[in-house]
Amino acid sequence: MVYVPQCVPAAGTQRRAVIVWATTASVALLFVSTVVIAPLALAAGHDFTALVIYRALGRVCHQIPERSFYVEGHPFAVCARCTGIYFGFAGAVLLYPLARSLKRETAPARAWLLLALVPTALDVAFDLSGLWQNTHLTRFVTGALLGAVTAFYVVPGLLDLSRLGFRRSAHPSPGVENKEGAISVRHEHKV
Repeated sequence: MVYVPQCVPAAGTQRRAVIVWATTASVALLFVSTVVIAPLALAAGHDFTALVIYRALGRVCHQIPERSFYVEGHPFAVCARCTGIYFGFAGAVLLYPLARSLKRETAPARAWLLLALVPTALDVAFDLSGLWQNTHLTRFVTGALLGAVTAFYVVPGLLDLSRLGFRRSAHPSPGVENKEGAISVRHEHKV
């Protein structure tokens, strides 16, 4: 099945796409910085800041210290695999325009996302079966691969969603005057 954007491209598409990409990259970078800020804040005596970050990220990660990277004697706010996922995602979003045009709002085939999940699943399965002892590095690398590939689904989705939002805001509400002073009436078609 192929993803089909729901809107027709409008004027200003490139500018909107750059804004969406830059916002997504900024949010992703801000998020991954919290992973490292938490232990640094704890080491610097900013216990409340560290507690807020650890608690917030504890909702999405088990935070087992033995499975986490350390800085300044304190574990990252998430485990090595989650660190890989988040850093891989942020890196891929940051480099996204170099790999794919921001004009493309279609995602790759879902098979690529499932394929990116295979190394992570194998790393977990082999560790649980005793065939392989996974390490921080294997957790991080398999997570980074999954996170990076995920960016190629999230960014096109956000671009498509933003187009819908920009399109709606471009149409005045029924009965509202437009720039020329005419009353705008929008007809809604029922399907």
